[in-house]
Order: sequence, then C-alpha cells, then structure tokens
Amino acid sequence: MNIKRPIPITDLDSVDWWSAVSRHEFVCARCSDCNVWRWPARAICGACGSMTWEWQELTGNGTIASWIVNRHGFGGAFPLPSTVVLVRLAEQDDLLLPGGWAGSADGVDLSVGLSVVVGFEDIESEGGDSDQAVLSWGPRHD
Repeated sequence: MNIKRPIPITDLDSVDWWSAVSRHEFVCARCSDCNVWRWPARAICGACGSMTWEWQELTGNGTIASWIVNRHGFGGAFPLPSTVVLVRLAEQDDLLLPGGWAGSADGVDLSVGLSVVVGFEDIESEGGDSDQAVLSWGPRHD
C-alpha cells in the first residue's frame, strides 16, 4: 500500500542511497581505504579523509537507541500517532539510522536495546509522480 506524504529530499551525496532504498536495498557507503561505514552519505571519510568509497549491503539488523512519538499531524502527512526510531546498526557502533516504527503506532512496544530488523515502506508523492520508499524498522524475531 502506498501512502501519500512528502518525498525525501536528496542531494549529491545521498541520491544513490535513496535510489537503493526505493528498490528496497539496504546499503551504506563504506570507505575503500579504512573500511569505516559512512552515514550519512558524504564524499569524505570522517575517519581517514579518503574520497573513495563503495556502496555495500548491510545486514539490516540493529537495536533501538531512541525514539519519539509524534502526536502532531504535520498537515495530515502522517497518521497519528506516528513513531520514529533511531537504530544503532550491528555493523558499527556509531552507525545510527532513523526510520519509521512498524510496531505499535504509539511506541508502547519499544525499549532501548530492542533487536530490530529493517523493512521498507513505499510512499508516493502528493502529486503521484514519484515513488519512493523509506526505512521502517520492526522487531526482530529470531
């Protein structure tokens, strides 16, 4: 089901990442010289200063670091309540990615350290002319 809401804005560094997400591929830039993951996507490695990287697939596993429950409608663009989570990825301790919460809309099922797995939520622009996806984290059931 496509939900109509604002489309994420891309820039030169993030356009390839958003394209991958729209294909339901979970990737991140990784420095070709020191192997440190780069998030958000950017041209220069924060660890070694290298300008070379490759997009590599991530496991999609992580743990909840934080969350916020939105109770304001933002012009009707999001259902209420709506929970946004910040997830610490398994690949690197300082790799934290935001996304929607696929669990309870009011976040009552969240706790810091909860094991989660990435999913994707398809969205459609208000004009219907551009399809995109965003991250949607859910509990991991091993």
